[in-house]
Parts: sequence; C-alpha cells; structure tokens
Amino acid sequence: MLYPRLDELVALKSKIPHLTLSSNRTTPSPTAGDHHSPFRGQGLEFEEVRKYAPGDEIRNIDWRVTARTGMAHTKVFREERERNVIVCVDVNSTMRFGTRGTFKSIQAARIAALLGWWALTNHHKIGSCLFGDVPGGIQFLAPKRSRKSLWTLFKQLSGTHLSENASPILLEDMLDHVNKSAPTGTLIFIISDFNTQNSALEQKLAHLQKRCEVALVTTDDPADQSIPPVGIISFAGDHQEKLSVNTDSRSGREAYTAQWLKTRQSLQQISIKLKIGLIQITTDATAHIDLFQGLKRIRQGRKH
Repeated sequence: MLYPRLDELVALKSKIPHLTLSSNRTTPSPTAGDHHSPFRGQGLEFEEVRKYAPGDEIRNIDWRVTARTGMAHTKVFREERERNVIVCVDVNSTMRFGTRGTFKSIQAARIAALLGWWALTNHHKIGSCLFGDVPGGIQFLAPKRSRKSLWTLFKQLSGTHLSENASPILLEDMLDHVNKSAPTGTLIFIISDFNTQNSALEQKLAHLQKRCEVALVTTDDPADQSIPPVGIISFAGDHQEKLSVNTDSRSGREAYTAQWLKTRQSLQQISIKLKIGLIQITTDATAHIDLFQGLKRIRQGRKH
C-alpha cells in the first residue's frame, strides 16, 4: 500500500496528548484565547491605533499616523483566539518509496494527520495543500475551523490516485501557490523528502516566511541516504526514462550518499539562515514521538 487507510488517520487523534505545544509567553490582554505554538508567537492581530501613553511599547508606534497628526500614536494588538494552519504534503513519485518501516508517502500522511488533529483540537482553522504528479497537481484547501476540512485532508491522503500523464510538481511551484493563497500569519508545515530542490528554494521560502510561520518536516527512508550493495537496480525517472545503477560499486554508493548529504546540508543551511524550524523523521520511526520531540526542540530554540 502506498497510502494509509482512512481509519488509521482518524485513529491518530489518540496520539494528540503527545503534541502539547504550549507557548512559553504570556499576554496581559483580557481577550486572550488559547494560543499554543512552539514558534515565534504571531498570535497577535491588529486592533486599532490610539494615542501613545507612558509604558506603551516604543516599537509599536505608528510613525505614519504620528507624522500626520503631530502626536505620538501606537498600534494596539490583541491575542488571536484561533490561528490558520496549513499542512502541505508532497505526494510526488519520490515519496512512493520505502525500504524500512513504511513508505515515505504513508509516514508523511501520518504526520499531516497528527498536525491536523492538533490544529482542530486547539480550535485553530485547518487547511491543506497536496502537491505532486497526481490528478489535480496542486490541491489547495483554505483554512477552516471545521472537522469537514480535516476529513477532506484525510480522504485526499488515503485515496490519492496515480496518473500516468501527470507531471511532477516542484516544491518551489507549490510555495508560489501557497504564498498567494495563505492568509498572513498562517502557520505552514511543509512535509516532503526535499530530495528535489533548485536554486530558487531559499528565495521562495524567504518570501513565504515574511508573511507566515514556516516549519519543514523531512520524511526520509534510510535508503535515501545510504544505498546497500544489492547488485543492479533499475529506476524510473519522472518521464519514465530508465536508469540502472550497480549498487555493488563502492564509488557509486559513495557518490549516491554524497549527493544526498549535499542536498540535506543545503536545506539545513537554509533553515538556519531563515530561522525556519526543521524536523527530520524517517520511515522506520514512530511518527508522533519524533514529531513531538522535533516540535519541542523548535520551541526550546525559540525560547533561547
């Protein structure tokens, strides 16, 4: 099976206690609602502009209004009662692979389901974006605080159909689509093996990170990094071209590993530079445990 059963994704709700993402910050706002996030705390939305009063944050001064009126004015914010969360899942052909544990496509679906349940449980709006060489190419669902949105995501993840004529959707193209469609301040999770990148990835992520909060979750099979010596293996490319690799060749295996490491190190450098959270989960790992630990590390990193 390349994709999980619907009932498996539904049952993952029981794992949500492992995903307690409480924020470490407090707010004096009397209208504050629940806002649990391991990220930088964009749970504030603009409410009004009023005259500056002693004790107000200087960084919140509205300089345009101040210049126009000749009197200092400050922006007032209130804590959001809910937040938009969008889970983006790579369903390209490279995800339909697995040698240990399960397929990357199944592990990615489990991670997406866990994040979806967490969002709904914490009263956030949940949306999704599936992208890949499947019918529809990019399937975007705007965030809504509705269990129906979660069911739609589950059905997409468990009932994805393959298409012989569909072309792969690049990660960078998906980022363009989401950047145009996602509301400002949205918390966006991107789940992929990130094995196919181009030079525009950093620019696209930086553009999206300016308006939204982004976290990357890699889904890897152990054989992505190190291929075992098992003789000649045939691979099919994106356009059905055939490639045979002699895995008994030591130099070939070393080149294979070197290319993977180069790609992953590039992603890590982008993550550090843009201050984007990065979580790595393998196909033979327990998804909810590794996801929780990864989110906890992001939260601790933001704290320090």
